[in-house]
Amino acid sequence: MAVSHETGRVAEGNVVERIQHLADAANPAFAAGSFLVPLAFFAMSFAVASTELLFYTHVAAGAVWFGFALIFPAIIGPTLGGLGEEASAAVTATLVPKAVFFLVGFSLTTVLSGTVLLTADLGFGYGFSETWSSVALGVGWGLFAFGLAVPHRLQLSAYYETLSPDPDASRLEAIEKKNLVVGLFEAAVMLGLIVLMTGFRL
Repeated sequence: MAVSHETGRVAEGNVVERIQHLADAANPAFAAGSFLVPLAFFAMSFAVASTELLFYTHVAAGAVWFGFALIFPAIIGPTLGGLGEEASAAVTATLVPKAVFFLVGFSLTTVLSGTVLLTADLGFGYGFSETWSSVALGVGWGLFAFGLAVPHRLQLSAYYETLSPDPDASRLEAIEKKNLVVGLFEAAVMLGLIVLMTGFRL
């Protein structure tokens, strides 16, 4: 019960307090590594001016981001909904903090590396007009911002609700349904972005 009350206070706190709480819940080393490891590959690619390493960093980070963004609402969310209250709370308390840091780290690496790839100095350029490159970058950064504003907020809402003293089952069910709709929207946009980027490469 003490943990639930503490979680309730954190949920009402400022952004810094929430991040600190989530980092502690995820394990500070894991939270830091989720950013430092993928960004280290990006920084290395940039430092040595290796287009090939930058490309593979972009593809690998994007695959992790896109894959996990689809798996969470399509598989993990419904599975948690089918578990008992205590089991669901235990898994959610462990999974969500780690997932948030993990996805933000890899999605940030994806958009940063993609941005550099489409610059004239280091990137491929793809031989396409600046307009299409701008469209791809706009969609990528828009998807990153959308992830922060919508899916992550939904996951954190479920996290705080699950750990509250008196979880509202109807609210958790509503969040799960929203997650599914958001996941389908993300999937469509991600597929469109992949087609667009594949067109650049071809």
